[in-house]
Amino acid sequence: MLNLTKFAVNKAEGCPVATQDIEKNLENRQDAIDKAAYGPLNPNEPNTDFWEKKAEKWDVSIEEAKKSRCGNCAVFIQTPKMMNCIREGLAAGDSMENAWDTARAGQLGYCESFDFKCASKRTCDAWVVGGPVR
Repeated sequence: MLNLTKFAVNKAEGCPVATQDIEKNLENRQDAIDKAAYGPLNPNEPNTDFWEKKAEKWDVSIEEAKKSRCGNCAVFIQTPKMMNCIREGLAAGDSMENAWDTARAGQLGYCESFDFKCASKRTCDAWVVGGPVR
């Protein structure tokens, strides 16, 4: 049964709840880790085991697997409206300036498949060619 509350939208803001609520975001991100092997944990590290598993799953070379990242996925949303939602959520309890810096540093976007703030350098088994959506 589909859990529709996972994809709830904050009506007042027009933003997905996960962009505004850290607990919901973490819950949904864990769902992506558990169900679709979202990762790697630190994309700036070699992560050889992670990429070997992705390459094997997709039946491609490791180099080819590394080209399939959230940042070029068709469900990675970086529209101006979505980026404002992400920054507003990050700014809660902090400054908007720090929120902009965080969003840029993490090259964040919104994963429409799993409903969470997603880092562009990561990937998951649900990756779809054709993104990002801007």
